[in-house]
Amino acid sequence: MAFVLAMSQSSADHNGKLESYSVAATHATLLAPGDVIVVTGESDAKGRAEADAAAPGAAITGVIAGISPQLKTENLVETGLPASTEGNLMVHIDPNLNFIADVTGGALVAADVGLNVDIDATAATKSGGLTISNMAVDSATKATTSTLQFRIVGLEPDGVDGNPTGLKARVRLNNTTIRSGAAGV
Repeated sequence: MAFVLAMSQSSADHNGKLESYSVAATHATLLAPGDVIVVTGESDAKGRAEADAAAPGAAITGVIAGISPQLKTENLVETGLPASTEGNLMVHIDPNLNFIADVTGGALVAADVGLNVDIDATAATKSGGLTISNMAVDSATKATTSTLQFRIVGLEPDGVDGNPTGLKARVRLNNTTIRSGAAGV
C-alpha cells in the first residue's frame, strides 16, 4: 500500500510541486514514502514548517515523495524516518498530481469515480530492510463531502484480465492545508 505518484493533470514543470518539511523528534510513528502528511503549525530552528503523519477527517498537506538520509546517525540505508527521530521530508503538494492508492473498506465501483474519500491512516512498517507505507483510501468514507481528503479520479486496472477490481484507485489531493476541498460529483 502507499500513495504512488502516477501523473500530473497540469502541463507545467514539477517546480513548486514538491515542498520540504522538517519532522520533530517527538513524532510518534514510522514515516515512509507514500505516507500522507499534514503540517503541524510548528517550525524547526531554521524556520521550516514541521509536518507529521496525517489522520482521517482533517485537511492534509501532501504525500511524502522522499526522506532525507539521517546523517547524524550515519544511517544511509534507512528508507523511512523512524519514530522519535528528527528529519526532513520532500512532499508532493500540487493538487493536480494523481496518485495510485490501495483501497480499504471494500471495493470501489465505477459510480464512485468523482466522489471524495478520506485516508486509512495505518502506520508504516519495516520489511526486509525497507520501510513500507500502509496508508490507503478508505472506501467506507466515500461521499460528496468537500472536507474529505482525496478525490477519486478513476479505478486502476489490477485484475488478472486487466480490468479494475476496485481495490486500487487513482486519486488526487482534495481538502488540503493549501486550499479547501471541492464537493464530489
